[in-house]
Amino acid sequence: MGKLAIIGDIHGNREALKAALSDMEERRCDRVVCLGDIIAKGSFGDACVSMVREKCDIVLRGNCEDYYMNDQQPRPVTPQERTRILARRAEISPENQRYLLSLPPCYELYVSGRLVRIFHAGPDTVYDYTHTIPNATLEERKRMFLGGKLTASQETADVVVYGHIHTPMMRKMFNRTLICAGSVGNNLDVIRDEDLDGALLNTTCVNYTLIEGKLDSKERAGFAVSFVQVPYDVQGELEASRDCNPDFDALRMELSQGMYRDMEAIRQKTGK
Repeated sequence: MGKLAIIGDIHGNREALKAALSDMEERRCDRVVCLGDIIAKGSFGDACVSMVREKCDIVLRGNCEDYYMNDQQPRPVTPQERTRILARRAEISPENQRYLLSLPPCYELYVSGRLVRIFHAGPDTVYDYTHTIPNATLEERKRMFLGGKLTASQETADVVVYGHIHTPMMRKMFNRTLICAGSVGNNLDVIRDEDLDGALLNTTCVNYTLIEGKLDSKERAGFAVSFVQVPYDVQGELEASRDCNPDFDALRMELSQGMYRDMEAIRQKTGK
């Protein structure tokens, strides 16, 4: 049996990525797939790209790689947004910029007889929220299993793993499995209640997904999915970021509270 680790949404969080890589090494993972959004938000995007290049076997393009590294944005941007894009791009070395622009959008393999498809957000775009939000309709979720513009094949997947929304979850439907891998460096919980909320450390930690089974095999065999949580030095990451991140207050809220910086915007997207 092999171990496939799936990480993503690192968002320039160096301490979180170090903790994730250390944990995967201890678990002796056979293959590591990064599903994108290595950069942006956090302060150490370039260092994180270099670590991912060294340690991950497969690396995919997320919306942040596409948005900040590509001159062709998915929609018109304002002069202020353009300035922000160029500032973020300047944080990344020319070599790592070229690397990010070369990343594919999708990776597929068979694990214990199941076609596992991994992408950042959706089968047609790295920017897709509609099909990934917690209250997506059944029809919207069905679309996640089908082939699309970005997928490596047009086969209907048995297991789909994505990121983008930074909250780990798994749903079983149509004899198939839909998984959000969570976020390594910016894990969030959008459903909050002052009277019911548990310990913040349940959210403000590294999150990634581990799949166990026969890798690269169409033979039916044992198959397991688990969500991994790993503590990391949140305060150390924030202290190192204090004087070099123009969005430090927003970053501090997300890393220390596990709450999206603009909760009203996320509630509108999720309907919560």
